[in-house]
Amino acid sequence: MSYRIGFASIDGTVIDQHFGSARYWQIYDVDKEARFVETRKTAAKCQGHCEGGFDHLLSVLEACDAIFVLKIGQAAAAVMIAKGKRVFEATGEVEEILAQLVGGRLHEEGG
Repeated sequence: MSYRIGFASIDGTVIDQHFGSARYWQIYDVDKEARFVETRKTAAKCQGHCEGGFDHLLSVLEACDAIFVLKIGQAAAAVMIAKGKRVFEATGEVEEILAQLVGGRLHEEGG
């Protein structure tokens, strides 16, 4: 089964952006391998605390099954989960996380 994953990352190497202020999303399709799809750019509308107003991010991430961000607030995470997205706070290199996803280890750890 293939999944589409969005990483909040400026340059695609590390997860380095907070959900509400993310300007760049690196999109990958993951199944038996990880394939880069595209970089999506969005306006960072939330600077600090943000109540609602996630429609612009929902449209950018509409086809994604899961997102990986440096940080995400409880309200934002609830919105994403309600829209059927899995939400992960993570640090580290995108390639390492992709390797864990391809290997199935992230799911086994309850991530």
